Amino acid sequence: MTRHSLICTATLVLLALSLAGNFFLLGYAAHGLRQGGAGRVLMTEIAGAYPPEVRKEFRSILRENRQRTFSALRELRVARANLAAAQDASPFDEAAVKDAMAAVRTATTNLQATMQDYLLTALKNIKAKPAAGS
Repeated sequence: MTRHSLICTATLVLLALSLAGNFFLLGYAAHGLRQGGAGRVLMTEIAGAYPPEVRKEFRSILRENRQRTFSALRELRVARANLAAAQDASPFDEAAVKDAMAAVRTATTNLQATMQDYLLTALKNIKAKPAAGS
Protein backbone atom coordinates (compact mmCIF):
# COMPACT_ATOMS: atom_id res chain seq x y z
CA MET A 1 0.00 0.00 0.00
CA THR A 2 1.42 3.38 -0.96
CA ARG A 3 1.59 6.31 1.41
CA HIS A 4 -1.03 8.19 -0.65
CA SER A 5 -3.52 5.32 -0.59
CA LEU A 6 -2.94 4.86 3.13
CA ILE A 7 -3.71 8.53 3.77
CA CYS A 8 -6.84 8.33 1.58
CA THR A 9 -8.01 5.24 3.41
CA ALA A 10 -7.42 6.81 6.81
CA THR A 11 -9.27 9.96 5.71
CA LEU A 12 -12.24 7.93 4.48
CA VAL A 13 -12.35 5.94 7.74
CA LEU A 14 -12.31 9.14 9.80
CA LEU A 15 -15.00 10.64 7.56
CA ALA A 16 -17.14 7.53 7.96
CA LEU A 17 -16.76 7.65 11.76
CA SER A 18 -17.63 11.34 11.76
CA LEU A 19 -20.69 10.71 9.61
CA ALA A 20 -21.82 7.86 11.85
CA GLY A 21 -21.51 10.08 14.92
CA ASN A 22 -23.39 12.91 13.21
CA PHE A 23 -26.16 10.55 12.05
CA PHE A 24 -26.52 9.30 15.61
CA LEU A 25 -26.70 12.82 17.05
CA LEU A 26 -29.15 14.03 14.40
CA GLY A 27 -31.29 10.94 14.90
CA TYR A 28 -31.28 11.54 18.62
CA ALA A 29 -32.23 15.20 18.12
CA ALA A 30 -34.98 14.33 15.64
CA HIS A 31 -36.29 11.64 17.98
CA GLY A 32 -36.47 14.21 20.78
CA LEU A 33 -38.41 16.57 18.49
CA ARG A 34 -40.86 13.83 17.53
CA GLN A 35 -41.37 12.79 21.13
CA GLY A 36 -42.65 16.25 22.05
CA GLY A 37 -39.38 17.18 23.69
CA ALA A 38 -39.35 20.26 21.42
CA GLY A 39 -35.77 19.72 20.45
CA ARG A 40 -34.18 19.57 23.88
CA VAL A 41 -30.90 18.51 22.34
CA LEU A 42 -30.91 21.26 19.73
CA MET A 43 -32.22 23.76 22.24
CA THR A 44 -29.51 22.90 24.75
CA GLU A 45 -26.78 23.17 22.13
CA ILE A 46 -27.98 26.52 20.84
CA ALA A 47 -29.63 28.33 23.72
CA GLY A 48 -28.15 26.53 26.72
CA ALA A 49 -26.10 29.53 27.83
CA TYR A 50 -29.10 31.86 27.82
CA PRO A 51 -31.49 32.69 30.69
CA PRO A 52 -34.52 30.45 31.28
CA GLU A 53 -36.97 32.89 29.70
CA VAL A 54 -34.94 32.91 26.46
CA ARG A 55 -34.74 29.11 26.45
CA LYS A 56 -38.50 28.88 27.01
CA GLU A 57 -39.18 31.29 24.13
CA PHE A 58 -36.71 29.41 21.92
CA ARG A 59 -38.51 26.11 22.65
CA SER A 60 -41.80 27.75 21.73
CA ILE A 61 -40.42 29.04 18.44
CA LEU A 62 -38.84 25.65 17.71
CA ARG A 63 -42.24 23.96 18.24
CA GLU A 64 -43.96 26.49 15.98
CA ASN A 65 -41.41 25.85 13.22
CA ARG A 66 -41.13 22.08 13.43
CA GLN A 67 -41.65 21.59 9.70
CA ARG A 68 -38.86 24.01 8.78
CA THR A 69 -36.54 22.35 11.29
CA PHE A 70 -37.36 18.85 10.02
CA SER A 71 -36.83 20.04 6.46
CA ALA A 72 -33.37 21.36 7.31
CA LEU A 73 -32.53 18.11 9.13
CA ARG A 74 -33.78 16.04 6.18
CA GLU A 75 -31.68 18.14 3.79
CA LEU A 76 -28.60 17.47 5.89
CA ARG A 77 -29.39 13.76 6.18
CA VAL A 78 -29.80 13.46 2.39
CA ALA A 79 -26.57 15.38 1.76
CA ARG A 80 -24.68 13.09 4.14
CA ALA A 81 -26.18 9.99 2.53
CA ASN A 82 -25.09 11.29 -0.87
CA LEU A 83 -21.59 11.86 0.50
CA ALA A 84 -21.47 8.32 1.84
CA ALA A 85 -22.58 7.00 -1.55
CA ALA A 86 -20.00 9.12 -3.38
CA GLN A 87 -17.16 7.95 -1.17
CA ASP A 88 -18.15 4.32 -1.68
CA ALA A 89 -18.49 4.61 -5.46
CA SER A 90 -16.19 2.54 -7.59
CA PRO A 91 -14.15 3.85 -9.24
CA PHE A 92 -13.48 6.59 -6.73
CA ASP A 93 -14.50 10.00 -8.11
CA GLU A 94 -12.77 12.76 -6.17
CA ALA A 95 -14.82 15.51 -7.87
CA ALA A 96 -18.09 13.81 -6.88
CA VAL A 97 -16.90 13.47 -3.27
CA LYS A 98 -15.89 17.14 -3.19
CA ASP A 99 -19.31 18.13 -4.57
CA ALA A 100 -21.03 15.96 -1.98
CA MET A 101 -18.89 17.50 0.77
CA ALA A 102 -19.90 20.98 -0.44
CA ALA A 103 -23.56 19.93 -0.28
CA VAL A 104 -23.07 18.74 3.33
CA ARG A 105 -21.46 22.08 4.21
CA THR A 106 -24.36 23.95 2.62
CA ALA A 107 -26.96 21.85 4.45
CA THR A 108 -25.08 22.22 7.74
CA THR A 109 -24.92 25.99 7.27
CA ASN A 110 -28.63 26.05 6.47
CA LEU A 111 -29.50 24.14 9.65
CA GLN A 112 -27.25 26.38 11.74
CA ALA A 113 -28.74 29.53 10.18
CA THR A 114 -32.25 28.22 10.86
CA MET A 115 -31.47 27.62 14.53
CA GLN A 116 -29.81 31.03 14.82
CA ASP A 117 -32.89 32.66 13.26
CA TYR A 118 -35.02 31.01 15.96
CA LEU A 119 -32.65 32.18 18.67
CA LEU A 120 -32.61 35.74 17.34
CA THR A 121 -36.40 35.76 17.25
CA ALA A 122 -36.52 34.48 20.83
CA LEU A 123 -34.10 37.18 21.97
CA LYS A 124 -36.07 39.90 20.19
CA ASN A 125 -39.35 38.63 21.67
CA ILE A 126 -37.90 38.61 25.19
CA LYS A 127 -36.39 42.08 24.79
CA ALA A 128 -39.72 43.44 23.47
CA LYS A 129 -41.79 42.11 26.39
CA PRO A 130 -40.53 44.53 29.08
CA ALA A 131 -40.94 47.48 26.69
CA ALA A 132 -44.55 46.47 25.96
CA GLY A 133 -45.29 46.11 29.68
CA SER A 134 -43.91 49.54 30.66
